[in-house]
Amino acid sequence: MTKISTNLYSPSQAPRLTERELLNIFPEAKAVIPEKLKEREETEKEIKGVIRHNLKIVRNRVKDEFSRWFWREVVKMEIADEVLENNRQTQRLKRLFLFSKGKLPSPKMLTQEKIEQARLSPILEIAQSFLKLRKQGKNHTALCPFHQEKHPSFFIYPDSNSFYCFGCAKGGDVIKFVELYFEYSFKKAVEYLTRR
Repeated sequence: MTKISTNLYSPSQAPRLTERELLNIFPEAKAVIPEKLKEREETEKEIKGVIRHNLKIVRNRVKDEFSRWFWREVVKMEIADEVLENNRQTQRLKRLFLFSKGKLPSPKMLTQEKIEQARLSPILEIAQSFLKLRKQGKNHTALCPFHQEKHPSFFIYPDSNSFYCFGCAKGGDVIKFVELYFEYSFKKAVEYLTRR
């Protein structure tokens, strides 16, 4: 009787594979990529339609300028995460499509390797350059750079290379910190971190 190995990786211990390696392991995915790319493009059209519809309602039903501004911001907040996630997935599929055709992405194109390299940048080192941090146990705290406050509610967690503000509820990894702090796009934040 053959013994089955129980030495499986937990998700946090599993080795990270590049997109190129994944395509080599699963070559059948090459045939599915163009179809998935079309689906993402359709999703983008649907999202844009929802945004246009909601903004039209705001424009036609809301009379004063402050309320219009408020409802436009609500529309952005409700749909922003979906738009960003769809864009990230579309970009990933485009990179996979290039790899599947044997083409190398341009140096300006984000690759999974670049993103992972950026994610490994120590958030504490970066935040110290811009914020007055105070050590609190194994974490660090400061006044939040994203909203006005008198008492520190912004925390840096070096162990997980992340941050969170208990005042404005903004948080994420080192890439998100750079995005928010400099008002950069995801791509520009990754480029900033990989150039350091």
